[in-house]
Amino acid sequence: LTQTVGYMEDPDIQNQMLAVLTFISCITALRYLGVRRLSLLRGEHILTVKYLNEANLYKEVFLAYLNAALLEPVLAIAGMERAVGEELVISMLTLVSICWWIWLVTDAFDSSDVMQHYKFHVDIAREVRTTEKPPTWLRLVDQDHAGEKQSLVGCLQKDVALWFVLSCIGSAWMPGVVGHRSVMHAYVIVLLWGVLHHSCRRSTTWSGGYIFTFLFPSAALMPLEYCLPIMDVADCVQDLEFLINYREYVQKRTGVELIIET
Repeated sequence: LTQTVGYMEDPDIQNQMLAVLTFISCITALRYLGVRRLSLLRGEHILTVKYLNEANLYKEVFLAYLNAALLEPVLAIAGMERAVGEELVISMLTLVSICWWIWLVTDAFDSSDVMQHYKFHVDIAREVRTTEKPPTWLRLVDQDHAGEKQSLVGCLQKDVALWFVLSCIGSAWMPGVVGHRSVMHAYVIVLLWGVLHHSCRRSTTWSGGYIFTFLFPSAALMPLEYCLPIMDVADCVQDLEFLINYREYVQKRTGVELIIET
């Protein structure tokens, strides 16, 4: 630990850390200046099911790489030849970053929370209203549609995942202990994100331009959880009635009127 602290006192390392913090601070400021995107979260937005299927496949490739890459920093930290000093710090940050991306991508392509809310607040709520004696043990309390719209504008907790890997790549181009080989996973993650981001934009875009949604992954990914149930014809889409009801639910919940192309 003492050796690691000593490395942190190196001027080159301090410059790299300062550059990372400066970049993240600038991007954070840009995000908060983009609050006007809320006004774009309404009206008609096209959802192309074909491209949504492709995005789902690219997601599998992305996750496959992340799961494989996860092993390297773990072995570097706890393997036979344990990393020390700056190598230990780099390995720990790499491990955290990869886990962060696994959580981000998995959450974006998981629509179970949306369908759970839909079932309780649409299907079951309709039955409750027609029941002579509604159950007292069932409380449908999550009615904060404004809060949901706010969350779809962007999530700082998720956007930082990309900002961190971009900062790592920038640090590799500066004098110091962080070299291009140390941030190899960062290069690949940005490349894979570029492919997935393009596919997501082809599927549907609810707010922001191309560069904006690239730099703020949550703006491109979070709307997908409302679109994925339309792709699931085995368990969700049974007939036209479901599409009508679900589309009305999405409009009420997010303000977006989906135009479905398939």
